[in-house]
Amino acid sequence: MSNIDNNRLTPAKQIHCGIEDKFSYHITADCISCGACTKACPVNAISKGENQYMVNAETCIDCGTCSAVCPKGAAVRVPFIRQSIDIKELDEEHLYFNPGCAMSLYKPELPSIIMGILKDRFESIQLHSVCCRHDPKIPHGSTIINNCAGCDRRFRSLYEGINTVSLWEVVDSLSDLELPDHTGLTVSVHDSCGYRHKPQVHQAIRSLLAKMNIKVVESKFSGTESVCCGDNFYGYVPNADVEKRIRMRAVQLPSDNVVVYCIGCVRAMVFAGKTPLYLPDLILDKKTEMMQDTLDEYHLKLGQYIDEH
Repeated sequence: MSNIDNNRLTPAKQIHCGIEDKFSYHITADCISCGACTKACPVNAISKGENQYMVNAETCIDCGTCSAVCPKGAAVRVPFIRQSIDIKELDEEHLYFNPGCAMSLYKPELPSIIMGILKDRFESIQLHSVCCRHDPKIPHGSTIINNCAGCDRRFRSLYEGINTVSLWEVVDSLSDLELPDHTGLTVSVHDSCGYRHKPQVHQAIRSLLAKMNIKVVESKFSGTESVCCGDNFYGYVPNADVEKRIRMRAVQLPSDNVVVYCIGCVRAMVFAGKTPLYLPDLILDKKTEMMQDTLDEYHLKLGQYIDEH
């Protein structure tokens, strides 16, 4: 299981529709004003206050880098969580699966394969390919099953009346789903930073890995304390600094095999010399492709997909 301490989690404030549901970090009184956090912050969200460093919550991108470099553990995430809609409450007549741009680009056949699995349980589910940055154009009260953490965050907050749940929670709930046996495989898990505030997702993923007989060696920064793989730095700092941050994250993961559920993280772990294991590939007993795209090539493809969907 993940090193999740549910006693440290509190429900988040109400979501304001139309404003992306982002969180931030803050710095406690344990700060010794060493300046490590402000030097590492990719968006210059941290500045020196009267007695300690302070985080500008409006500027913070919730990447968690400050928490990874602080020698005193003074940089901590705002301990809010977001609940998913209960799977028992899903309205199958208004249920959609959105694979997201990255999965669709990585292996175009994956969305239809996963749809087949979901249709065995939810006969009326529909494939939804509208990008999360655009109006989903589905009825009020609909639920989108998301593969991507960024899609989950945007759909639940930017558009009124849209419920979200992660693909991993749904797949873990399928008691009759046959999963491959990966006995002998030891991994660490890089938890997608966009799902940091959904511990139920981390728990579902560990449950799925256990069902496949995969041993997990947790890192210090996992589950609700996970930090960005570095890819979210793209566009904020020079590419060389993005790549430096990616290497830093990889070093924090104790196993050479790293389970990821974000395609950007696949690319990042390949670059850093780790062996990424994409969770859908593990579930389907397929080999994860070692993506060789440069940062610019990868983000150009994402941008084109977003524009077209």
